[in-house]
Amino acid sequence: MQRYKHIVVVGAGSAGLLAGLTFQQVIPDGKVTIVRSPKIPVIGVGESTTPAMPQYLHKSLNIDVLEFTQQVDPVWKMGNRFYFGDQSRKYFDYSFQPAMEQTAPELRKNVMYYLLEGDMRGFCLASGMMEQCRAPFFRDPQGKLTNWSSFGYHIDNQKFLAYLEKIALKRGVEIKEADVCDVRQAPNGDITHLVFEGGGEIEADFFVDCSGFHGRLIKKVYDVPFVSYGDNLYCDRAVIGSWERDHPIEPFTTSISMKHGWCWNIELQDRVTRGYVHSSAFCSEDEAIEELKAMTPQLGDDVRAISFPSGRLERHWVNNVVAIGNSSGFVEPIEATALLVVTDQLKYVSKALLDSYGDVPDMMRDRECERVRAVWDDICDFIVAHYKFNKHFDTPFWKQCRSELSLGSATEFYEYYKEVGPSTLSSRFVCRDSVFGFDGYMNVLLGLKAETNRPPKMMDQDWNQWKSYAARVKQNSLQALTTEQAIHALSGDVKQGALVEGKDFA
Repeated sequence: MQRYKHIVVVGAGSAGLLAGLTFQQVIPDGKVTIVRSPKIPVIGVGESTTPAMPQYLHKSLNIDVLEFTQQVDPVWKMGNRFYFGDQSRKYFDYSFQPAMEQTAPELRKNVMYYLLEGDMRGFCLASGMMEQCRAPFFRDPQGKLTNWSSFGYHIDNQKFLAYLEKIALKRGVEIKEADVCDVRQAPNGDITHLVFEGGGEIEADFFVDCSGFHGRLIKKVYDVPFVSYGDNLYCDRAVIGSWERDHPIEPFTTSISMKHGWCWNIELQDRVTRGYVHSSAFCSEDEAIEELKAMTPQLGDDVRAISFPSGRLERHWVNNVVAIGNSSGFVEPIEATALLVVTDQLKYVSKALLDSYGDVPDMMRDRECERVRAVWDDICDFIVAHYKFNKHFDTPFWKQCRSELSLGSATEFYEYYKEVGPSTLSSRFVCRDSVFGFDGYMNVLLGLKAETNRPPKMMDQDWNQWKSYAARVKQNSLQALTTEQAIHALSGDVKQGALVEGKDFA
């Protein structure tokens, strides 16, 4: 017998709607209610994801790819392009295709050995598609559209939420408009009821806090300590604007070094959003807006400002309340990890509820809290490297980043790299729960051109072989559709079943 017959989700943003869909699927004979505050507006911004989001939407939640594409108007993202690192390199690609240990018939060594001194463009199919502005869709010999799996999304938040809400309602999730003002608890500390402003209440067995930074249940009821990353991640503000598209769609998120932080470009079908992520300790809001507008005069005056804390809760699961998304933690958006962590948390909480029939043992809850702490800490340490090794500016902000930031659990990995150079043996120094893994760490380290005492020894023959490999990658990349071609192909004339899932290739 499943103990949890009624699950209530507080919050109807991305995390809340994904949670509602997840638990309705996991406990189909139960009831799921999302409580949405009428006072919190939807902020229409561009949102960037990793491949974890398409995988979760279309594999775990069984959301149809074609329907999603036609109603949400996403842009496919093959990776991140960073204007970061050593000044001798204008930019480098962080590819969603694991490529550092990739081998090829033309190459004597793994791909990663060619990247420190070589070009960090077109080093694998995903990076080649970034260079050629291609989407992850090909035509097979029969003319059917074939998709390739290693991609994320750029999505308009308003369209995304509207679509998720429609699917949730269709699948039986109830959405209730109300503001929570109080709770009722059992003697053991479990929440039993939510009390609403203006009267009324709701009873449930399990509660999911998706109320964002506010943490209406996990913070206000249980007073869980917040562990700040502010000593290591200085950025805590962003100023954001957008403009109508004036160039072909680029299938990647761009991150550009700025005087007091960095700015993103997120490509949507009709517009581009740009946000300047900066540190309030080094730069005022007015100064950030001035720098952003000088860089992007087409923004006009429609620029918004937001603040955010980088850090995590000590525990994201207490009694019968679990916090998902920003209510459990957040790190700055340079690697678009917010929704990645949401999907990660939902997968594991779902497994815990299923395996325990809702009677979750303390050890299961404790170990899951321990695992999520490790995920957040690893994300923080990974992001710190982007600042520690960036030499594009010599402003006080960047000088302090290079001199003061701690690499945390990744210190041994970087120390090994400095003395040994690129080596697969360094994988043992990467956190076991890392969402980036050895490939992600090595990709960023090589892209930033972090110092090493033993750069790979390459011969002229190696570089000739690399040219041959790069030419083949480019040729394969050009077989893919452009984003505009893919949008047209998926806009309605492709029927369900006509989209074939293809295989990754170099």
